[in-house]
Amino acid sequence: MSYICLIGNKNGILAASDTRETFDGYNHRDNRQKVFKCKKQNLVWACCGLTMLEGKDYLRLVEFIMRDTKTTLDQKLDYIYRSIKKATTEGFNRLGSGSAMDILIGHMGKRTMMIRMNISVGNIQTNTFFAPLALQGGSGKLHLPKMKLDEYNELTYEELKKYAYKRVENVIQKEIELCAKTPQMVQTIGGHVTIEGLKK
Repeated sequence: MSYICLIGNKNGILAASDTRETFDGYNHRDNRQKVFKCKKQNLVWACCGLTMLEGKDYLRLVEFIMRDTKTTLDQKLDYIYRSIKKATTEGFNRLGSGSAMDILIGHMGKRTMMIRMNISVGNIQTNTFFAPLALQGGSGKLHLPKMKLDEYNELTYEELKKYAYKRVENVIQKEIELCAKTPQMVQTIGGHVTIEGLKK
C-alpha cells in the first residue's frame, strides 16, 4: 500500500511519499514517483495503493487528469473516480486487500484546500479539509500517530519540507524494523523519500 502524506499551513503545501511499488504482493521496485505538482493550477497530489493492473498505469492516469487545465477540480475528482472504480473492483477480485487507491490532493488558493480520496472495491470516500493540516494515506498511517497542529502550524516552508521528509523517512524505517521482526510480513513501504510542493 505504501505511504503518502500532505502537509500544509499558511506558508505552503507539500506532498511526500516513499518510492516503493509492489507487484503480486511480493515483488517490488523502489523507484516509483508518487508525488506530483502542477504549478499553473496550484495543485499538488500524491497517490498510493493500486498503481498497475493488467498493464494499465493508474498513477499516470491520475496525473493525466490532474494536469488537464481545461477541467475544474470537481470534474477532475469525478473523472478520477469513474476511471478507477472498476479497476479497484477487479483488483479486489484478483488480489484481495491490495486493491484500493489513496489519493491526497492539495489546492493552494486564498485558503489551502486539502482532499483525501479513498477508492476501494468500486466505492469512494472523499473528505475535504483546509490547512493548517496534515493528511496521510496508505499503510504507513499504522506506524505513526497523527501530527498535532501546534507542531507545524508556524513552520516556514523549508521547515515544513524537512518535517515532511523526516516523517516519510521515519515511516520507511519503522516498516523495515517491523518486517525484520515479522518475516512473513511483506514490506510495502520502502525506497527513498520524494517531495513536491508549492510555496506561498
